[in-house]
Amino acid sequence: MTIIRPPAVAGTFYPADADLLRSEIDGLLDAALQSDAAQGPATPKAIIVPHAGLMFSGSLAALGFATVRALKDTIKRIVIIGPAHRMAFQGIALARADGFATPLGAMRCDLSALQKALALPHVQMLDEAHTLEHGLEIELPFIQRLFGEDADIGIVPLLVSRCSPRQVHEVIEKLWGGPETLIVISSDLSHFHDYDTAQRMDNRTRAMIENFDAENIDSSDACGALPVAGMLIAARNRGMQIKTLGMRNSGDVTGDKSRVVGYGAWAIYEADAVGMGKDGETGETDFTKATETLIKAHGAEMLGLCRQSILHGIETGAPSKVSPNDVGPELSAPGACFVTLKKAGQLRGCIGSIMAHVPLATDLCENAFKAAFRDPRFAGLRRDEINDDLELSISVLSPPAPFAFDSEDDLIAKLTPFEDGIILSDGHHRGLFLPQVWDQLPDPKDFLAHLKRKAGLPIDHWSSDMRAKRFITRGISSRDVRPSGFWDQHSQDRP
Repeated sequence: MTIIRPPAVAGTFYPADADLLRSEIDGLLDAALQSDAAQGPATPKAIIVPHAGLMFSGSLAALGFATVRALKDTIKRIVIIGPAHRMAFQGIALARADGFATPLGAMRCDLSALQKALALPHVQMLDEAHTLEHGLEIELPFIQRLFGEDADIGIVPLLVSRCSPRQVHEVIEKLWGGPETLIVISSDLSHFHDYDTAQRMDNRTRAMIENFDAENIDSSDACGALPVAGMLIAARNRGMQIKTLGMRNSGDVTGDKSRVVGYGAWAIYEADAVGMGKDGETGETDFTKATETLIKAHGAEMLGLCRQSILHGIETGAPSKVSPNDVGPELSAPGACFVTLKKAGQLRGCIGSIMAHVPLATDLCENAFKAAFRDPRFAGLRRDEINDDLELSISVLSPPAPFAFDSEDDLIAKLTPFEDGIILSDGHHRGLFLPQVWDQLPDPKDFLAHLKRKAGLPIDHWSSDMRAKRFITRGISSRDVRPSGFWDQHSQDRP
Protein backbone atom coordinates (compact mmCIF):
# COMPACT_ATOMS: atom_id res chain seq x y z
CA MET A 1 0.00 0.00 0.00
CA THR A 2 1.37 3.40 -1.03
CA ILE A 3 1.19 6.12 1.62
CA ILE A 4 1.05 9.72 0.39
CA ARG A 5 1.23 12.61 2.81
CA PRO A 6 -1.48 15.04 1.56
CA PRO A 7 -1.03 18.83 1.30
CA ALA A 8 -1.54 20.59 4.60
CA VAL A 9 -1.31 24.26 3.62
CA ALA A 10 -2.65 24.36 0.05
CA GLY A 11 -5.13 27.21 -0.09
CA THR A 12 -3.40 29.14 2.70
CA PHE A 13 0.36 29.33 2.16
CA TYR A 14 -0.03 28.80 -1.59
CA PRO A 15 -2.93 28.33 -4.07
CA ALA A 16 -4.87 25.07 -3.91
CA ASP A 17 -5.76 25.33 -7.61
CA ALA A 18 -3.03 23.63 -9.69
CA ASP A 19 -3.16 26.03 -12.62
CA LEU A 20 -3.08 29.08 -10.36
CA LEU A 21 -0.18 27.56 -8.41
CA ARG A 22 1.76 26.88 -11.61
CA SER A 23 1.22 30.45 -12.77
CA GLU A 24 2.32 31.94 -9.47
CA ILE A 25 5.42 29.75 -9.06
CA ASP A 26 6.44 30.26 -12.69
CA GLY A 27 6.14 34.02 -12.31
CA LEU A 28 8.33 33.98 -9.20
CA LEU A 29 10.94 31.74 -10.85
CA ASP A 30 10.99 33.77 -14.08
CA ALA A 31 11.66 36.96 -12.12
CA ALA A 32 14.34 35.22 -10.06
CA LEU A 33 16.08 33.77 -13.11
CA GLN A 34 16.46 37.28 -14.53
CA SER A 35 17.89 38.64 -11.28
CA ASP A 36 21.60 39.37 -10.99
CA ALA A 37 21.62 37.65 -7.60
CA ALA A 38 20.76 34.31 -9.22
CA GLN A 39 23.63 34.52 -11.68
CA GLY A 40 26.91 32.92 -10.77
CA PRO A 41 29.84 30.91 -12.08
CA ALA A 42 28.70 27.68 -10.41
CA THR A 43 25.76 25.73 -9.03
CA PRO A 44 25.32 25.55 -5.24
CA LYS A 45 25.46 22.32 -3.30
CA ALA A 46 22.96 23.72 -0.79
CA ILE A 47 20.54 26.61 -0.45
CA ILE A 48 18.86 28.25 2.52
CA VAL A 49 15.37 29.50 1.66
CA PRO A 50 12.36 30.84 3.61
CA HIS A 51 9.08 29.01 4.11
CA ALA A 52 6.37 31.64 4.62
CA GLY A 53 3.39 32.07 2.32
CA LEU A 54 4.25 32.81 -1.31
CA MET A 55 3.08 36.42 -1.07
CA PHE A 56 5.54 37.07 1.76
CA SER A 57 8.69 35.13 0.95
CA GLY A 58 8.04 33.44 -2.39
CA SER A 59 10.31 35.80 -4.31
CA LEU A 60 13.26 34.98 -2.03
CA ALA A 61 12.58 31.24 -2.11
CA ALA A 62 12.48 31.47 -5.91
CA LEU A 63 15.83 33.26 -5.86
CA GLY A 64 17.37 30.36 -3.99
CA PHE A 65 15.91 27.74 -6.30
CA ALA A 66 16.87 29.74 -9.40
CA THR A 67 20.55 29.28 -8.53
CA VAL A 68 20.22 25.48 -8.92
CA ARG A 69 18.43 25.49 -12.27
CA ALA A 70 21.45 23.87 -13.96
CA LEU A 71 20.87 20.68 -11.94
CA LYS A 72 17.76 19.82 -13.97
CA ASP A 73 19.37 16.88 -15.78
CA THR A 74 21.60 15.88 -12.85
CA ILE A 75 19.56 16.03 -9.68
CA LYS A 76 18.20 12.74 -8.28
CA ARG A 77 17.76 13.51 -4.58
CA ILE A 78 16.78 16.62 -2.61
CA VAL A 79 17.28 16.62 1.15
CA ILE A 80 14.90 19.16 2.72
CA ILE A 81 15.52 20.04 6.37
CA GLY A 82 13.41 22.47 8.38
CA PRO A 83 12.20 23.19 11.91
CA ALA A 84 9.15 21.54 13.40
CA HIS A 85 6.51 24.21 14.01
CA ARG A 86 3.54 22.12 15.14
CA MET A 87 4.95 19.91 17.87
CA ALA A 88 8.09 19.44 19.93
CA PHE A 89 9.97 16.14 20.14
CA GLN A 90 13.45 14.80 20.67
CA GLY A 91 15.70 14.68 17.63
CA ILE A 92 14.83 14.64 13.94
CA ALA A 93 11.61 13.21 12.51
CA LEU A 94 10.78 11.38 9.29
CA ALA A 95 7.27 10.66 8.04
CA ARG A 96 6.05 7.16 7.28
CA ALA A 97 5.20 8.09 3.70
CA ASP A 98 6.13 7.02 0.18
CA GLY A 99 5.49 10.52 -1.15
CA PHE A 100 4.47 14.09 -0.34
CA ALA A 101 1.68 15.66 -2.39
CA THR A 102 0.92 19.18 -3.59
CA PRO A 103 -1.81 20.28 -6.01
CA LEU A 104 0.78 19.59 -8.76
CA GLY A 105 1.05 15.91 -7.86
CA ALA A 106 3.07 13.73 -5.51
CA MET A 107 6.84 13.74 -5.12
CA ARG A 108 8.27 10.36 -4.18
CA CYS A 109 10.37 10.00 -1.05
CA ASP A 110 13.84 8.55 -1.39
CA LEU A 111 13.22 5.59 0.90
CA SER A 112 16.79 4.32 0.86
CA ALA A 113 18.07 7.72 1.96
CA LEU A 114 15.40 7.86 4.67
CA GLN A 115 16.53 4.46 5.95
CA LYS A 116 20.12 5.69 5.99
CA ALA A 117 19.06 8.68 8.11
CA LEU A 118 16.94 6.47 10.35
CA ALA A 119 20.04 4.47 11.26
CA LEU A 120 21.22 7.43 13.33
CA PRO A 121 20.09 7.24 16.97
CA HIS A 122 18.59 10.74 17.05
CA VAL A 123 16.38 10.19 13.97
CA GLN A 124 12.90 8.70 14.38
CA MET A 125 9.63 8.07 12.54
CA LEU A 126 6.99 10.55 13.72
CA ASP A 127 4.06 11.09 11.37
CA GLU A 128 2.31 13.52 13.72
CA ALA A 129 5.10 16.07 13.37
CA HIS A 130 4.61 16.16 9.60
CA THR A 131 0.81 16.13 9.45
CA LEU A 132 0.20 19.90 9.58
CA GLU A 133 3.75 21.12 8.94
CA HIS A 134 4.25 23.83 6.30
CA GLY A 135 8.01 24.40 6.41
CA LEU A 136 8.93 21.55 4.05
CA GLU A 137 5.77 21.47 1.95
CA ILE A 138 6.08 25.08 0.78
CA GLU A 139 9.35 24.23 -1.01
CA LEU A 140 7.88 21.37 -3.07
CA PRO A 141 6.02 23.40 -5.76
CA PHE A 142 9.27 25.25 -6.55
CA ILE A 143 11.02 21.92 -7.05
CA GLN A 144 8.19 20.57 -9.20
CA ARG A 145 8.07 23.58 -11.51
CA LEU A 146 11.84 24.08 -11.73
CA PHE A 147 12.78 20.47 -12.45
CA GLY A 148 9.50 19.17 -13.91
CA GLU A 149 6.36 17.79 -12.28
CA ASP A 150 7.18 14.33 -13.67
CA ALA A 151 10.91 14.43 -12.86
CA ASP A 152 12.25 11.32 -11.16
CA ILE A 153 13.58 13.07 -8.07
CA GLY A 154 13.36 11.63 -4.59
CA ILE A 155 12.92 13.91 -1.61
CA VAL A 156 14.18 13.37 1.94
CA PRO A 157 11.91 15.46 4.23
CA LEU A 158 13.41 15.95 7.71
CA LEU A 159 11.92 17.93 10.60
CA VAL A 160 14.21 19.12 13.39
CA SER A 161 13.10 19.72 16.98
CA ARG A 162 15.10 19.23 20.20
CA CYS A 163 18.62 18.29 19.21
CA SER A 164 22.03 19.84 18.67
CA PRO A 165 23.47 21.41 15.52
CA ARG A 166 26.05 18.63 15.53
CA GLN A 167 23.29 16.05 15.22
CA VAL A 168 21.82 17.90 12.25
CA HIS A 169 25.31 18.09 10.78
CA GLU A 170 25.64 14.33 11.21
CA VAL A 171 22.49 13.73 9.15
CA ILE A 172 23.65 16.15 6.46
CA GLU A 173 26.98 14.35 6.17
CA LYS A 174 25.21 11.00 6.03
CA LEU A 175 23.12 12.16 3.07
CA TRP A 176 25.69 14.44 1.38
CA GLY A 177 26.06 12.36 -1.77
CA GLY A 178 27.54 13.81 -4.96
CA PRO A 179 26.29 16.19 -7.67
CA GLU A 180 23.02 14.24 -7.79
CA THR A 181 22.11 15.47 -4.28
CA LEU A 182 20.89 18.97 -3.39
CA ILE A 183 20.41 20.11 0.21
CA VAL A 184 17.62 22.60 0.96
CA ILE A 185 17.53 24.24 4.40
CA SER A 186 14.14 25.79 5.15
CA SER A 187 14.09 28.71 7.61
CA ASP A 188 12.64 32.14 8.19
CA LEU A 189 14.51 34.73 10.26
CA SER A 190 13.40 36.89 13.21
CA HIS A 191 9.74 36.85 14.27
CA PHE A 192 7.35 39.58 15.43
CA HIS A 193 9.63 42.53 16.13
CA ASP A 194 9.21 46.05 14.84
CA TYR A 195 10.71 46.75 11.42
CA ASP A 196 13.95 48.45 12.56
CA THR A 197 14.65 45.84 15.24
CA ALA A 198 14.01 43.04 12.76
CA GLN A 199 16.41 44.58 10.26
CA ARG A 200 19.15 44.84 12.88
CA MET A 201 18.60 41.27 14.02
CA ASP A 202 18.42 39.88 10.50
CA ASN A 203 21.58 41.72 9.44
CA ARG A 204 23.33 40.14 12.41
CA THR A 205 22.03 36.73 11.34
CA ARG A 206 23.22 37.40 7.81
CA ALA A 207 26.70 38.09 9.17
CA MET A 208 26.65 34.88 11.22
CA ILE A 209 25.66 32.84 8.17
CA GLU A 210 28.25 34.49 5.94
CA ASN A 211 30.89 33.85 8.62
CA PHE A 212 29.88 30.21 9.22
CA ASP A 213 29.11 31.07 12.86
CA ALA A 214 27.14 27.94 13.74
CA GLU A 215 27.75 28.31 17.45
CA ASN A 216 25.99 31.63 18.01
CA ILE A 217 22.91 31.47 15.81
CA ASP A 218 19.79 30.54 17.82
CA SER A 219 16.01 30.36 17.54
CA SER A 220 15.58 34.09 18.15
CA ASP A 221 17.63 34.70 15.00
CA ALA A 222 15.94 32.09 12.80
CA CYS A 223 13.19 29.56 13.41
CA GLY A 224 15.36 27.05 11.53
CA ALA A 225 18.46 27.88 13.56
CA LEU A 226 19.32 24.21 14.15
CA PRO A 227 19.09 23.17 10.46
CA VAL A 228 21.00 26.31 9.46
CA ALA A 229 23.70 25.71 12.09
CA GLY A 230 24.07 22.08 11.05
CA MET A 231 24.57 23.18 7.46
CA LEU A 232 27.06 25.87 8.50
CA ILE A 233 29.17 23.28 10.31
CA ALA A 234 29.28 21.14 7.18
CA ALA A 235 30.10 24.15 5.00
CA ARG A 236 32.80 25.37 7.38
CA ASN A 237 34.45 21.97 7.65
CA ARG A 238 34.46 21.60 3.87
CA GLY A 239 35.85 25.08 3.18
CA MET A 240 32.75 26.13 1.24
CA GLN A 241 31.64 29.61 0.20
CA ILE A 242 28.35 31.30 1.09
CA LYS A 243 26.59 33.98 -0.95
CA THR A 244 23.68 36.06 0.34
CA LEU A 245 21.06 36.23 -2.42
CA GLY A 246 18.58 38.60 -0.79
CA MET A 247 16.76 39.65 2.37
CA ARG A 248 13.43 41.27 3.25
CA ASN A 249 10.66 41.08 5.84
CA SER A 250 6.89 41.01 5.83
CA GLY A 251 6.76 44.77 6.43
CA ASP A 252 8.21 45.27 2.94
CA VAL A 253 5.16 43.45 1.54
CA THR A 254 2.27 44.61 3.70
CA GLY A 255 3.48 48.04 4.77
CA ASP A 256 2.71 47.13 8.39
CA LYS A 257 6.05 47.54 10.14
CA SER A 258 4.88 47.10 13.72
CA ARG A 259 5.30 43.32 13.92
CA VAL A 260 7.22 41.65 11.11
CA VAL A 261 8.87 38.35 10.14
CA GLY A 262 12.25 38.31 8.40
CA TYR A 263 13.28 36.26 5.38
CA GLY A 264 16.56 35.58 3.60
CA ALA A 265 18.04 33.33 0.91
CA TRP A 266 21.59 31.99 0.63
CA ALA A 267 23.53 29.79 -1.78
CA ILE A 268 26.34 27.56 -0.49
CA TYR A 269 29.03 26.51 -2.94
CA GLU A 270 31.78 23.96 -2.78
CA ALA A 271 35.11 25.79 -3.03
CA ASP A 272 36.28 24.06 -6.20
CA ALA A 273 32.98 24.83 -7.94
CA VAL A 274 33.43 28.61 -7.70
CA GLY A 275 37.05 28.67 -8.73
CA MET A 276 38.40 29.56 -5.30
CA GLY A 277 42.05 28.85 -4.85
CA LYS A 278 43.52 27.50 -1.69
CA ASP A 279 42.24 29.34 1.38
CA GLY A 280 39.69 31.36 -0.58
CA GLU A 281 41.95 33.53 -2.74
CA THR A 282 39.10 34.84 -4.88
CA GLY A 283 37.22 36.19 -1.86
CA GLU A 284 40.42 37.81 -0.56
CA THR A 285 41.01 39.62 -3.82
CA ASP A 286 37.45 40.93 -3.90
CA PHE A 287 37.65 42.05 -0.28
CA THR A 288 41.03 43.71 -0.73
CA LYS A 289 39.93 45.70 -3.75
CA ALA A 290 36.59 46.71 -2.23
CA THR A 291 38.12 47.72 1.11
CA GLU A 292 40.99 49.64 -0.45
CA THR A 293 38.43 51.53 -2.53
CA LEU A 294 36.32 52.17 0.60
CA ILE A 295 39.28 53.51 2.56
CA LYS A 296 40.51 55.66 -0.30
CA ALA A 297 37.09 57.27 -0.67
CA HIS A 298 35.94 57.36 2.97
CA GLY A 299 38.99 56.76 5.17
CA ALA A 300 39.18 60.33 6.44
CA GLU A 301 35.45 60.27 7.18
CA MET A 302 35.82 56.99 9.07
CA LEU A 303 38.66 58.40 11.17
CA GLY A 304 36.53 61.49 11.80
CA LEU A 305 33.69 59.35 13.15
CA CYS A 306 36.12 57.64 15.55
CA ARG A 307 37.58 60.98 16.67
CA GLN A 308 34.12 62.44 17.29
CA SER A 309 33.07 59.38 19.30
CA ILE A 310 36.14 59.61 21.55
CA LEU A 311 35.70 63.35 22.09
CA HIS A 312 32.00 62.75 22.76
CA GLY A 313 33.02 60.07 25.26
CA ILE A 314 35.23 62.53 27.13
CA GLU A 315 32.25 64.88 27.54
CA THR A 316 29.41 62.41 28.11
CA GLY A 317 30.85 59.00 29.00
CA ALA A 318 29.15 57.41 25.97
CA PRO A 319 29.94 56.85 22.28
CA SER A 320 28.46 59.16 19.71
CA LYS A 321 25.49 57.90 17.72
CA VAL A 322 25.36 58.02 13.95
CA SER A 323 22.24 57.76 11.81
CA PRO A 324 22.33 55.92 8.47
CA ASN A 325 21.09 59.17 6.96
CA ASP A 326 24.28 60.90 8.13
CA VAL A 327 26.60 58.65 6.12
CA GLY A 328 26.61 57.14 2.66
CA PRO A 329 25.60 53.57 1.78
CA GLU A 330 29.19 52.34 2.09
CA LEU A 331 29.30 53.19 5.79
CA SER A 332 25.68 52.33 6.56
CA ALA A 333 26.20 48.77 5.29
CA PRO A 334 27.19 46.09 7.84
CA GLY A 335 30.92 46.03 8.57
CA ALA A 336 33.42 44.89 11.17
CA CYS A 337 36.42 46.87 12.34
CA PHE A 338 39.08 47.20 15.03
CA VAL A 339 40.08 50.60 16.37
CA THR A 340 43.56 50.99 17.85
CA LEU A 341 45.04 53.85 19.87
CA LYS A 342 48.79 54.33 20.38
CA LYS A 343 50.39 56.88 22.67
CA ALA A 344 53.98 57.79 21.78
CA GLY A 345 54.10 54.63 19.70
CA GLN A 346 52.91 52.37 22.54
CA LEU A 347 49.56 50.59 22.57
CA ARG A 348 46.93 52.59 24.48
CA GLY A 349 43.78 50.65 23.60
CA CYS A 350 42.43 48.27 20.98
CA ILE A 351 38.88 46.96 20.68
CA GLY A 352 37.02 45.56 17.70
CA SER A 353 34.41 43.29 16.16
CA ILE A 354 35.13 39.94 14.56
CA MET A 355 31.86 39.81 12.61
CA ALA A 356 29.80 42.44 10.87
CA HIS A 357 26.65 42.85 13.00
CA VAL A 358 25.84 46.58 12.75
CA PRO A 359 26.45 49.31 10.16
CA LEU A 360 30.17 50.01 9.74
CA ALA A 361 29.71 53.61 10.91
CA THR A 362 28.15 52.39 14.16
CA ASP A 363 30.88 49.80 14.65
CA LEU A 364 33.51 52.52 14.19
CA CYS A 365 31.91 54.81 16.80
CA GLU A 366 31.36 52.05 19.35
CA ASN A 367 34.80 50.49 19.00
CA ALA A 368 36.57 53.87 19.10
CA PHE A 369 34.83 54.65 22.40
CA LYS A 370 35.65 51.20 23.81
CA ALA A 371 39.29 51.39 22.72
CA ALA A 372 39.62 54.74 24.52
CA PHE A 373 37.64 54.00 27.68
CA ARG A 374 36.78 50.30 28.00
CA ASP A 375 39.92 48.34 27.15
CA PRO A 376 40.47 46.43 30.45
CA ARG A 377 44.24 46.60 30.02
CA PHE A 378 44.33 50.37 30.39
CA ALA A 379 42.79 53.16 32.41
CA GLY A 380 40.31 55.28 30.53
CA LEU A 381 41.79 57.90 28.23
CA ARG A 382 42.25 61.28 29.93
CA ARG A 383 41.57 64.62 28.29
CA ASP A 384 45.23 65.66 28.64
CA GLU A 385 46.32 62.62 26.60
CA ILE A 386 44.43 63.77 23.52
CA ASN A 387 47.10 65.53 21.51
CA ASP A 388 49.36 64.95 18.52
CA ASP A 389 51.14 62.15 20.39
CA LEU A 390 47.95 60.02 20.26
CA GLU A 391 47.59 58.02 17.04
CA LEU A 392 44.27 56.48 15.99
CA SER A 393 44.06 53.71 13.40
CA ILE A 394 41.26 51.64 11.89
CA SER A 395 41.39 48.08 10.51
CA VAL A 396 38.42 46.86 8.48
CA LEU A 397 38.06 43.07 8.60
CA SER A 398 37.11 40.62 5.89
CA PRO A 399 34.62 37.90 6.89
CA PRO A 400 36.60 35.15 8.69
CA ALA A 401 36.94 31.96 6.63
CA PRO A 402 37.78 28.44 7.86
CA PHE A 403 41.52 27.81 7.78
CA ALA A 404 42.22 24.11 7.33
CA PHE A 405 45.35 22.40 8.66
CA ASP A 406 46.45 18.88 9.58
CA SER A 407 48.85 19.61 12.42
CA GLU A 408 50.59 22.40 14.30
CA ASP A 409 53.48 22.29 11.84
CA ASP A 410 51.04 22.46 8.94
CA LEU A 411 49.30 25.49 10.46
CA ILE A 412 52.62 27.27 10.99
CA ALA A 413 53.68 26.50 7.42
CA LYS A 414 50.44 27.89 5.99
CA LEU A 415 50.55 31.21 7.86
CA THR A 416 51.32 34.27 5.74
CA PRO A 417 53.23 36.80 7.84
CA PHE A 418 52.05 40.44 7.76
CA GLU A 419 48.86 39.45 5.90
CA ASP A 420 46.94 36.87 7.95
CA GLY A 421 44.70 37.68 10.85
CA ILE A 422 43.90 34.52 12.80
CA ILE A 423 41.13 33.49 15.20
CA LEU A 424 42.27 30.42 17.11
CA SER A 425 39.87 28.38 19.21
CA ASP A 426 39.80 25.19 21.25
CA GLY A 427 36.59 24.54 23.17
CA HIS A 428 35.72 27.68 25.12
CA HIS A 429 39.17 29.18 24.56
CA ARG A 430 39.51 31.72 21.77
CA GLY A 431 42.11 34.30 20.79
CA LEU A 432 42.46 36.73 17.91
CA PHE A 433 45.47 38.45 16.41
CA LEU A 434 45.18 41.20 13.81
CA PRO A 435 47.69 41.15 10.95
CA GLN A 436 49.40 44.13 12.65
CA VAL A 437 50.68 41.74 15.35
CA TRP A 438 53.17 40.41 12.81
CA ASP A 439 55.09 43.67 13.32
CA GLN A 440 55.98 42.50 16.84
CA LEU A 441 55.98 38.73 16.14
CA PRO A 442 57.28 38.17 12.60
CA ASP A 443 58.15 34.50 13.15
CA PRO A 444 55.08 32.25 12.49
CA LYS A 445 56.04 29.91 15.34
CA ASP A 446 56.18 32.81 17.82
CA PHE A 447 52.98 34.28 16.37
CA LEU A 448 51.10 31.03 17.02
CA ALA A 449 52.60 30.53 20.49
CA HIS A 450 51.54 34.00 21.64
CA LEU A 451 48.12 33.56 20.06
CA LYS A 452 47.63 30.40 22.13
CA ARG A 453 48.58 32.36 25.24
CA LYS A 454 46.05 35.05 24.34
CA ALA A 455 43.42 32.33 24.01
CA GLY A 456 44.22 31.22 27.57
CA LEU A 457 46.11 28.12 26.50
CA PRO A 458 49.68 27.01 27.25
CA ILE A 459 52.07 27.90 24.42
CA ASP A 460 52.87 24.19 23.92
CA HIS A 461 49.20 23.16 23.88
CA TRP A 462 47.83 21.21 20.95
CA SER A 463 44.74 19.07 20.41
CA SER A 464 42.64 17.62 17.61
CA ASP A 465 39.89 20.08 18.56
CA MET A 466 42.00 23.11 17.64
CA ARG A 467 40.29 25.26 14.99
CA ALA A 468 41.32 28.40 13.15
CA LYS A 469 39.71 31.05 11.00
CA ARG A 470 41.62 33.41 8.79
CA PHE A 471 40.83 36.99 7.80
CA ILE A 472 42.64 39.91 6.25
CA THR A 473 42.39 43.62 6.96
CA ARG A 474 42.95 46.92 5.29
CA GLY A 475 43.38 50.06 7.37
CA ILE A 476 44.20 53.71 7.74
CA SER A 477 45.79 55.82 10.45
CA SER A 478 45.20 59.38 11.61
CA ARG A 479 48.85 60.04 10.67
CA ASP A 480 48.03 59.10 7.08
CA VAL A 481 45.39 61.83 6.94
CA ARG A 482 46.67 64.58 9.23
CA PRO A 483 50.15 64.32 10.81
CA SER A 484 49.28 67.06 13.29
CA GLY A 485 46.10 68.71 14.53
CA PHE A 486 43.98 65.58 14.06
CA TRP A 487 42.36 65.87 17.49
CA ASP A 488 41.34 69.50 17.04
CA GLN A 489 37.55 69.36 17.36
CA HIS A 490 37.25 71.89 14.58
CA SER A 491 39.51 70.04 12.14
CA GLN A 492 37.96 68.81 8.93
CA ASP A 493 37.54 65.11 8.22
CA ARG A 494 39.41 65.49 4.96
CA PRO A 495 42.95 66.84 4.65
